[in-house]
Amino acid sequence: MKPFSLGQQIYLSFLILGVIVVLVLFFILLYRNFLKKKRLKRLVYRYLYHYAEFNDYLLLNDYFLHLDQNNVGHIDHILITNKYIYLIHDFSISGLISGKYNDEQLILSTRKEDKSILNPLNYNRNLAKRVALYNDLDNNFIKGIVVINDDAVVDISDIPTQFYITRRCELKKVIKSIEGEDVKPFKEENIVRFINQLDKNNLGEEKK
Repeated sequence: MKPFSLGQQIYLSFLILGVIVVLVLFFILLYRNFLKKKRLKRLVYRYLYHYAEFNDYLLLNDYFLHLDQNNVGHIDHILITNKYIYLIHDFSISGLISGKYNDEQLILSTRKEDKSILNPLNYNRNLAKRVALYNDLDNNFIKGIVVINDDAVVDISDIPTQFYITRRCELKKVIKSIEGEDVKPFKEENIVRFINQLDKNNLGEEKK
């Protein structure tokens, strides 16, 4: 086999260098997205933890329950106050999120492209129904919140007052507004019953 010419050697060197650069940039992007997701989850947890501790509320994290016979749902955080049960999901995403509340998919617009994403509000709503059903609870006492990155923008129409999608920096404001509603507080025995039911239906130990 003939040895590579100088031109071929230079071409191969640039080709290999180009592949390496693309791979490095790809892994940097993946790692940056991973850190962004972890940061959002950490900040949401930190706020909820201090809020629950200060008000003597209960906070559960990484809760698993059956969606049906074949699927398991995951709730990032469950916050139980004396008025509502909050199902909170971290959804690390940046860009303009647009569409309608009931759409199966939403449009995510960034500087580079527009693409379809699964509607996180549908997942949140489905889990709210399951939590209410499994725990014999009026669905109206459950509030669903999807928390997104601070650099995201939301343009979603027809969202009912039971569900919210909010930037992380506005989470405190949203919860404070909901808690300010003129609603009769739960009876203590009902809160205890609900907590016991949640513990009974938690699949978390099986997932570990």
